[in-house]
Amino acid sequence: MKKTLYIITILLLLLAGCKNRVTDTTGTARRTPTDPSVTPELPYILEGDYTPDTGVLYKVIIGRDTCFVVIDSIDDIQLHGYYYQLTDSSDCVERKPFTYDRHWKDKRREAKVFAYQEPEYHSVADSLYSKPVFKISQLRNVEYGEALGYWVSMKKTGKEGYGEILLEGIPNSFIRTIQTLTMDIYSPANSDTKKPLVLLLHGGAFYIGDKEDSLISGLCRHFASLGYVAVSANYRLGFLPAKGEINRAGFMAVQDAHAAMRFLVDRADKYGIDTNLLFVGGASAGGITALNLAFMRDPDRPKQAYSNQWRDLGTIASSGNSSRATFHIKAVANMWGAVNNLNILKNSHTDIVSFHGDADQVVPYDNGFPFNDLSIQVGKRLFDRMYGSLPIDKKAKELGYRSLLHTYNGEGHSLQRTSEGEWNQKNFIDIRDKITAFFLEEIAGKRPVIEEDRNDSRHFIINGADPTDVRWKVEGGFIVTIGNNEIWVVWDNTKTSHSLKASGHYNGGMGFNASFKPDIETNTEK
Repeated sequence: MKKTLYIITILLLLLAGCKNRVTDTTGTARRTPTDPSVTPELPYILEGDYTPDTGVLYKVIIGRDTCFVVIDSIDDIQLHGYYYQLTDSSDCVERKPFTYDRHWKDKRREAKVFAYQEPEYHSVADSLYSKPVFKISQLRNVEYGEALGYWVSMKKTGKEGYGEILLEGIPNSFIRTIQTLTMDIYSPANSDTKKPLVLLLHGGAFYIGDKEDSLISGLCRHFASLGYVAVSANYRLGFLPAKGEINRAGFMAVQDAHAAMRFLVDRADKYGIDTNLLFVGGASAGGITALNLAFMRDPDRPKQAYSNQWRDLGTIASSGNSSRATFHIKAVANMWGAVNNLNILKNSHTDIVSFHGDADQVVPYDNGFPFNDLSIQVGKRLFDRMYGSLPIDKKAKELGYRSLLHTYNGEGHSLQRTSEGEWNQKNFIDIRDKITAFFLEEIAGKRPVIEEDRNDSRHFIINGADPTDVRWKVEGGFIVTIGNNEIWVVWDNTKTSHSLKASGHYNGGMGFNASFKPDIETNTEK
């Protein structure tokens, strides 16, 4: 009886010693296969002066050899279990049973023993800049400058005829006065981090429109809810019906958009703007202005902006306000816009996403003169030839830019409205979501993916980013060694399901979730 109590006491003490063993999934495990011919006594019976728990998976390392061991039963007479041994022939481990007699304790060797437990894993929410998660705060009528012009706002429903609009505008087109330039700023509420900026510009043929335009304000609210600072700006409108006057109006719009961007860059700290992530977009005349803001430089100004026949309008950056801030536009959302000269695209490595109906008679989808819905002759008399989204996309790709063109077959101008002038919710959502996806890739760069090392089928790496806070999860296998952006895994070929997952953060705190499924030949015999 005393002898039995003595043995039980010793076993309990040894078991307590096991509880102090390190719980880990890494250690300094060998990444290459064990060699059973050199080390035939694997799994080394969980060496050390303690008694292992039953039902616990252990990782055992002796020298440069590694195996994974489970004890089914143990007493002072016999130890029984199974182990998974790394082998040369495959990236899988083989499950092998073992049994040792009463002398198993005499076979102990020095080893590192870890109670194997995979690290805690959870998927990271990756909704930043992709899903509407923020409440919106709005600043109305923020003044960003002033300039000489006719007017800066003419609100219309979109159903008015050209004659009706001209009758209202022409009486105000003879005398320029100082115009106050304003913007509405939409921001994600309660966000203290630096945010991308998107400046959005309404359309209206440089004659009508306002920063509260339903398309533009709707996009602003959407992007603010994603985590952007989104801005809708008014700019100078109006001209006499002459080619030179229209070209000057277009250039003044570029000057005002440039002044708005300078104003925002100067106040990046105030508004929480990341000046490395500046985007611009616009529809129709706003699309033309957005493209020119990104690509036009002073040598590209229309001759009517500085010839002796008209008052010199100055350089692009000389109007609106005194800011001398510089900036680079990362990408443009071109909604049925155009340019007068495709060569200006060489001035800036800026990516473009375009939307255009191929039956547009107001701004050409390919190339031609605007307002063909009035008359080809009227278009030639009032406008220079313009190059629409189709040639813009082709030229951008030739220059090596990232460019996507979304063509709406059989549709005309103002894709956010039907041919009857009613709101087109389907097109609005499609355009909104495609801009969102395009800008997200601009911010994120290449999303992290798990790739298998060509030289080591057990080694997997996260490529495409410099990730942080990475968590790994292995299904149907074991972690041999783990790092931040890399992992060594062996697969259990008795399992029917195998996968590898990783989650973490990259580029400005954006979350990611990646997965990999290996091609494993399973063996269901156990």
